[in-house]
Amino acid sequence: MIGTPSVLVTGGTGFIGSHLVEDLVSKGYDVTVLDNFSNRQPHLPGTRVKLVKGDIRDLKTVTDATKGASIVYHLAAVLGVEYAYQHPVEVLDVEIMGTLNVLEASRKNNVKIVVYGSSSEVYGEPASLPISEDAPTTPRSTYAVAKLTGERYCDAYRRAYGLDCVVLRYFNVYGPRQDDRFVIPRFIRAALNRVQLEVYGPGDQCRDFTFIKDAVQVSVTASQTERAKSQIFNVGTGVKTKVHDVAKLIVELTGSNSSIVSKGSDTLPRPLEAEIFNRVADISRSRKLLGYEPQVSLRDGIASTIGWTRIRS
Repeated sequence: MIGTPSVLVTGGTGFIGSHLVEDLVSKGYDVTVLDNFSNRQPHLPGTRVKLVKGDIRDLKTVTDATKGASIVYHLAAVLGVEYAYQHPVEVLDVEIMGTLNVLEASRKNNVKIVVYGSSSEVYGEPASLPISEDAPTTPRSTYAVAKLTGERYCDAYRRAYGLDCVVLRYFNVYGPRQDDRFVIPRFIRAALNRVQLEVYGPGDQCRDFTFIKDAVQVSVTASQTERAKSQIFNVGTGVKTKVHDVAKLIVELTGSNSSIVSKGSDTLPRPLEAEIFNRVADISRSRKLLGYEPQVSLRDGIASTIGWTRIRS
């Protein structure tokens, strides 16, 4: 267990980051947030949080922000599949050079552990489900390649400098405050506005939708558990859900009369060759080493997200 309650969260005004910051503050941690506010709707944390506006691609900024931190949660990233596909060089710059800066700053400032926010995208299209952490990594996008490279840098810094790192591969995290470019908030907005919900392709893509509170639970526990060091963990639920079924559930829970329409595969936010159709996590390692058990069902999580959206509409 790491004792000193002082942490840095990169990307701490974003979706996952802001929820993590709130949880850490509630547990008594002193939190510094480093963010460039590129998110469309940044959530600014409240009291007992030091906010640093800056870019992880600037080593001095990252080094200064890291001073005094015992834990660094590195969640800063390029947002959205479509944006990442359209800006491949920026993705590589932010995800690879930014991560390298975070690791170098952590090494210089004697950070005890770095928790790196990776993605289930690194697996590509899996040969079988559910996907374990030992499954082959066959990334299909620049974003996925960059995330996998960040994981490799974490391992290299551990071997070369003894910097402890934990890698978290997030599976389709959703919940209040998520950007409308993502599928669940996009569907919710459409249903509440009583316009049609547009599903890319046939809608039979399988995903592992993970509520934000469960994702935060894993993130915090991983940073505090000695045997989590140097490990890779899937952050999911192990439950397979088709995108079209999510749309139907949202229509039901909102009481909307919106129709659900399937758009052609040519409307996908990235080329069909890069699309991933099956993505479900094996969470047995998280269960065994972190004592993790998902607490929020998809129905309850979506209902909570709908409630939050209604209040702010």
